[in-house]
Amino acid sequence: MTSTIAPGSESYGCRLFQVPPEGLVIRGQDVAFGPGGHHVLLYRTPYRAIPSQDEQGIAVDALTEHDCSEGATARWKVDAVVGGSESFGSVGMLHRLPDGVGVVLEPNVVLVMSTHYLNTTSAPLEVDARINMHTMPREELRIEAGLLYMDNHVLRVAPFGEASARMRCPVPEDVHVVSLQSHMHARGAAFEASLIAPSGTTTSIYSTTSWQEPPVRELDPPLLFPRGSTVEIRCDYKNSEARPVAYGLSSSDEMCQLIGPYFPKNARFERCEDESGATAATWVGSGKASGAETVHCLREAMTREKGVGYAYYDCVHAACSTLAAEVSAVVRCHEAKRAADCANRCQGGDAEDCVSCLAQACAAEEQAARHADSP
Repeated sequence: MTSTIAPGSESYGCRLFQVPPEGLVIRGQDVAFGPGGHHVLLYRTPYRAIPSQDEQGIAVDALTEHDCSEGATARWKVDAVVGGSESFGSVGMLHRLPDGVGVVLEPNVVLVMSTHYLNTTSAPLEVDARINMHTMPREELRIEAGLLYMDNHVLRVAPFGEASARMRCPVPEDVHVVSLQSHMHARGAAFEASLIAPSGTTTSIYSTTSWQEPPVRELDPPLLFPRGSTVEIRCDYKNSEARPVAYGLSSSDEMCQLIGPYFPKNARFERCEDESGATAATWVGSGKASGAETVHCLREAMTREKGVGYAYYDCVHAACSTLAAEVSAVVRCHEAKRAADCANRCQGGDAEDCVSCLAQACAAEEQAARHADSP
């Protein structure tokens, strides 16, 4: 996938590919992209034919490189990440899987290859990104693998400030993790991933202070994440700019992600979902606010901002860490109801009407948070 990046500019490109009619079983990948590359990702989509229009109804020749400045997921439906690399020169997410373990790509499924480049030079930059997939016969497959992609969107860093974003996801069944890699942008000062055992014992499983070239930690033998345990990721940020920074795709935004291949495949684990398919994420605050103060803060923020924005995430971060379960239940409910029961009232522009609807729809969650004790 080749392109030319203009001097001093940022580029997001996409290109679609289709799996052969017989399907593929991937046992490894080699990833290569040139200097200036921030990442190259390969997504699986629900499409079984190359679309002639994107999800916004815009005609596009998807078999050639096209602009994805709003992100691959804004132009195309995707249901999983199936490969790529988050750092220049690394071995990639699916470097080599154990014998008999592979990622299954269904017959005719469409894949999206997505690149992100930043040209900081004064000359045009010719770039070439490639993902070579190594396959194996289907009869040799013993265990299907998946790709963990933990993505914390609840983050915000104040102007000239420092902040931490922490998120936890449950492990519903035993899985074995093959490798781990983080992803942040330029304000990322440190990344830490931990495994919290059912007994409560916490073990560090990955750490780095490099946002630009985060290392891949290869786990040989693969590391067991036992059923009932929890994965926590923490990103620490330092913002040297006179503006707040929040989650987003651009280099001017921030991210907090943990990526790693594992087996056997478990959709709930890799998507951080509960049995119903809703998010199971828990966000951990670092402040001292009580449950009642946090619920009031969330409501006030949505009223002022006419939706979820910087101030809303500030409320989550300001909550006492012991209230993570109760506060997260409120946030999950707000997000779900804004997209469902309260969608019409929240998209109509009347912030107070939206908050009123959410207060009614999430009454049980808000009540539980208000009455939760903080030390």
